[in-house]
Amino acid sequence: MLLKVLLFAFVFGCATALTAPCNVCKTGSPSGTCKTVTIDPCTAQPCGLKQGTNVTFAVEFTAGAAATALTSTVYGIIAGTPIKFNLPNPNGCKDSGIACPLVAGQTYTYTDQLYVSELYPSINLVVQWSLLDQASNPIFCILAPAKIVSK
Repeated sequence: MLLKVLLFAFVFGCATALTAPCNVCKTGSPSGTCKTVTIDPCTAQPCGLKQGTNVTFAVEFTAGAAATALTSTVYGIIAGTPIKFNLPNPNGCKDSGIACPLVAGQTYTYTDQLYVSELYPSINLVVQWSLLDQASNPIFCILAPAKIVSK
């Protein structure tokens, strides 16, 4: 029994990813349905995004319509102003866990990383991550409260 308790404490204590319900964007009308968002490393919201590290975002969603191409966009919303973050791979069909085309009604898990530059200031923000189809219509759009923190 003690071994089970210690094992549970070890596994729980080592958890670095936060899985949360979707906080969807209020703009646009996504064709898909977001199910969960996982941010790693993160243990509580707002997530501390450490300068000089990669942060992995995973979004489980159900496609509301077929899509032949996908593009990821990420913005940091600071004091109401969206500022675009560049992704090394904005192609949502490549190295994201998704093979295109999307099939309507099927559930997918999209995964990508965001590098938090050491040049970014320590600041509170909201990360807005969208996956767009070939016509730039949102498949999903999620919001995640965050703060950039120094190493």
